Amino acid sequence: EKDFDQPFPVAMCKTGSGGNTIKRFFDVELARTFNPRVTPRQIPELTCVEAGTVLADLSDNIFDTEGSIYNVLGEMIAPTQTDLDAALAMAGDNVSYLPEKGQFVSTKSGYVALDGLDRMSVHSTLIIQGDLEDAQDLRAPVDLIVEGSVRGSSIHLQSGLSVSGDICESGISCGGDLLVGGEVRACRLAGLEVIGDLRCGRIISSRVLCKGLLSCGEIRSSEVVGERGISTQADASIIASNAQSAVRIEAGHAGEADDESETGLEITISPFLKALMMQLTRELVHAKQNGRQEDIQEISSRISTCESELDKELNDFLKRESEQLRGVRIRGNVYPVLRVRVLKHEYKISKFQSGLSIDEKR
Repeated sequence: EKDFDQPFPVAMCKTGSGGNTIKRFFDVELARTFNPRVTPRQIPELTCVEAGTVLADLSDNIFDTEGSIYNVLGEMIAPTQTDLDAALAMAGDNVSYLPEKGQFVSTKSGYVALDGLDRMSVHSTLIIQGDLEDAQDLRAPVDLIVEGSVRGSSIHLQSGLSVSGDICESGISCGGDLLVGGEVRACRLAGLEVIGDLRCGRIISSRVLCKGLLSCGEIRSSEVVGERGISTQADASIIASNAQSAVRIEAGHAGEADDESETGLEITISPFLKALMMQLTRELVHAKQNGRQEDIQEISSRISTCESELDKELNDFLKRESEQLRGVRIRGNVYPVLRVRVLKHEYKISKFQSGLSIDEKR
């Protein structure tokens, strides 16, 4: 466990039966007033504890204990079940009590709160009420819920993001899952980078990189990657877009009768890392042109990490055993021009047809 290394005064109080004393290592007043519903400006001012942080110690005060703390054999008397129950009752959400150490420890990263019964909890989710607009470089180490839409914003999260409305003209980096109640629109410049799964409505004129499973409605005029699979709704289409996956691409329709733009569907090895490396390479060029040394070092480091991960994934692919075949399946209408590539094999569909299924050749 990690001690909470902050310049807060240690708060001590008696609790439970006997002479038990609790020593807290966080700001008690802030914990009592903490509210997970925040504004974007408040987030940088909050102090987050990591998982495994020791929040408080519970110890016996021998001077306050009534009677002897030793039995007739000279052995120290173990805490009673009443003492243990009282201690356990003080551990709220995402907090565990370790009886053998007499410590309260956070089980998730988040923000410490105390309720009216002095029960300690750690909030691992922050909530923003309403729309989030024009927020620049908003960062948080926990899950974030936006009860509205996100517009013109730049967000970097270590965990997941849930947006009840749309995401428009924004750049988002998300270390967990991304759930969008509406659509993703005009997010091409900065784009979306999602380490977990992504579920949303339509994706329009956007660039989306998803390392997990991408589930959505229509995909139009976009570049999307769903490393673990891309799946649209049964009646939805992929139109004038490029979609890549390492496993499967399944859609209701491909292309559109009145849109002659080419649509590309590709099954390839490690599309997420390859797309991310291309993006980082462009950012590195811009950083060098502008002489931003700190950005150059950070981007170069990320590129090196991606290269190492890509080498590993390529080796894993070559050593893989029998598994589900990779491929593309279109359940409904297929309009030209559609290009399909499954690993080394490429196909061009130049005429309308109903349904399409192309699997990996071994």
